[in-house]
Formats: sequence, structure tokens, C-alpha cells
Amino acid sequence: MWSPNARDVGGLPTRYGVPTRAGALVRTDAFATVPDELRTLDAGLVLDLRSDWELAERHPLDGTASYRRIPWIDPEAEKLRDPDAEPRLLDVYRNSLTRNADHIRRIFAAIADAPADRPVVVHCKAGKDRTGLTVAVLLELAGVPRDLIAADYAISEVHLGTRDGPEFARTRPETILGSLEHLDSLGGVPAYLSWLGLSAAQVHRLATRLVPVDVEAIVFDFDGLLMDTETTMVESWRAEWAHHGLELDLTGFWPGHGGDVSEQRYAVLAAAVGAGFDRDASHARRLAHRDRMHADLDFRPGIREWIRTAREIGLTVGIASSSPRAWVLGHLERVGAADLFDQITTGDEVATHKPDPAIYQLALQRLGEPFAIAVEDTPHGVAAAQAAGMYAVAVPNPYVSSTAVAEADLVLGSADELLLTELLLSARSKGSTLVTE
Repeated sequence: MWSPNARDVGGLPTRYGVPTRAGALVRTDAFATVPDELRTLDAGLVLDLRSDWELAERHPLDGTASYRRIPWIDPEAEKLRDPDAEPRLLDVYRNSLTRNADHIRRIFAAIADAPADRPVVVHCKAGKDRTGLTVAVLLELAGVPRDLIAADYAISEVHLGTRDGPEFARTRPETILGSLEHLDSLGGVPAYLSWLGLSAAQVHRLATRLVPVDVEAIVFDFDGLLMDTETTMVESWRAEWAHHGLELDLTGFWPGHGGDVSEQRYAVLAAAVGAGFDRDASHARRLAHRDRMHADLDFRPGIREWIRTAREIGLTVGIASSSPRAWVLGHLERVGAADLFDQITTGDEVATHKPDPAIYQLALQRLGEPFAIAVEDTPHGVAAAQAAGMYAVAVPNPYVSSTAVAEADLVLGSADELLLTELLLSARSKGSTLVTE
């Protein structure tokens, strides 16, 4: 039999709409002989968090491919510890999370790098403190509500029979909740793991051990989404109207599709100016002003980080833009970003423009028909992506309200509001939504 404090942490609800995966992570106390259940489990990693001084006997799995011991406690850091400054178990936990950073980094790296298709077993001596902190971090990362994280932690004192014992033998909910609040003060669990030295790919693998991700690709719109060329376009038209002593009225300015309506806009301007309007001179003057604004134009906030993370964790990254290829590539090459994308699909390759889904259908075909996220900034872009069966994220440009893109599966004010890894966890299937606390 398993030891008294053993349990699978699968089956817990998450804010991503699916329960934690059963058979992916088991927590336990130490065992003197290999339990039959563990043999059946065929774990890819059995991680022992005990220190040297706790090893009265050799671990029954020592010498096997799955066993690894990484002590939670750093003996050099422990020499500097002042026990009198830690009167509560919560104080020990909080300080331990930073004091033992080097060893904790190795622990989470080992879990992240363990075989994804085989279970991980984590244990210390009693399976409540070091194991409790390790599991709490993983459950927080997987989106398990904190009251359930606390309940999983608290059950250890029942299993171990220490509920009426000394304070340091107990597992009160407030102890683990206070530890997670301490990590909040450090920026949250993802930021803490990054501070420890884990890569974005390792953090992603830690989360997806418990909550699988279906997304294989992410496809970006270009104008107004990757780069705010909508603002430079508006400002170039505003400057051209001002050149004639007129004020641009944006009423009816936006066409509601991805096609080029420049000639219609020149016709409106010509009618306002009257006789003597020189369309060619106006066009040259407007483009010169626009190009000056483009000289320093880069990606919108958070976009580069999303792309970097996507590539690091192995997603395919593409563009589906209604604009011509020369326009898109010209901007990407200007900022040294053309090689960040596996596939670029543009408006001159399809007969129709967004909200027709043709451009996304072509992009998906080229990417191998993956389940993909589309990131858009307009209602017609969102509609095109959804018509192609994609999970649509809207990051509206400055001229589009959040209500206008409310049909999107997720609406953000900026890409830097949400880590891409968290977005991927929420986008499990078409029509799913991220539930925020």
C-alpha cells in the first residue's frame, strides 16, 4: 500500500474549465519499500526532497532510472538561518522559498523536464511541508482555486494524525495560503519560477503537466495588432486634411472589412477641398508623413514577448493579414522580425477580405490545420477567425472599443496583460473562455 499521506492531485477543478489531470502528479510521504501502486504507476520521475541527514536507510528506488533526490534545503543557506526569526511555520515556509532558491530551481526544473506522458511522484519525509509547498506551487500554476489548494494541504495532518499535535506538525490552511500570498508579493508563481531561473518553456511544461493544452499555433493579424499602423494611417490622413485647412471626421472612416479604401477616402477629401485638389500630390505628401512616423514604429506592447514565448514552447507562429505581402514584409524587415514567423499569409493571396475567413483558412492550411489561436484587433478580424473555427483573442487598436469586439473568445486591452502561457491554458477549444478570479 501507499504510505498514509499519499494522494493523486488529479481531479481538482481549475479556472480553465477542466480538472487537473489524474495520474500526472502524486504526492506522498517517504516509503520504506516500493508500494505496489507505484510499480503499477510506472512513474517517469520519483523526486525525493529529503536532506542527507534524513537518510537512515537507502531509498528503495535508489539506482533506478526514475529516482532522483534533490534536497529542498540548501545546507549552505541553512547555516545562515535564524530560527528565532521564524516563530511560525508560515515564517519558515516564506523564508524557505527564497533561502533555498538554488535547490528549489533544480526541483521544479526536474519536474518540468520529466517525461510528459508518465507520472511524477514527489515526496519528502512526512509529505506535508516541502512536498506541500512544491505541490501548492504546481496547483496554483494550473489554476486550481486557492481554497482547494489549502484543502489538499490541510488533509495531511488528518492522514498523519497530527491534527492535535504541536503547531509545526500541523497543516493549517492559513499556512499554505500565506505562502502563496508571499509569492504574490514577488509577482506571482510564474514570476517566482522565472526568478528561480526556469525558462518559459519549463514553466509551461509545469502547468501543462496538470492541465493539457490543445493549441499548436498562434496566428496574428498585422495592421493595428502587431504594429499600430492604424494610428499612423489616421494621423497621416488627419495631417493631409489639416494641410487644406480642414478637420478629418472619423465618422464612416472605417470600412468594416480588411480591404483597401484609400481611393474612397481621397474622393471624400477631394469633394471637401473642391477645385484644384491634386490627388497625386496629396498622396505623396500623406505617404511621406506616414513613413516618417513609421521610422520608429515597433510591435505593440507585449507582442514580442508573446512571440518569443510561443517559439520557445514550440508553437507554430504565423501572420494572416489583409494587407499586401510587400507592406507586411517591409515592416517586419524594418524591425528585424521577419524570421520570427513560420508562415505569412497576406491579402493579395486570397480573393476576399476579412470578415470572410478565406485568409485564415489558407493560413491554417499552410500550417498543417492545427488548432490555433488568432489574435485580432477589429470586429471583422475576429469574425473571420471564428468563421475559420479558431479561438479568437481581441486586442483592439486605439480606434476600436472593447464592446465592438465583444464577440471574441477573450478581449484584452494589451498583450502584456496576460502571459501567453496562461492564454494557452484557457484556449482549450473553440468557444472556451478564461475565468478570472
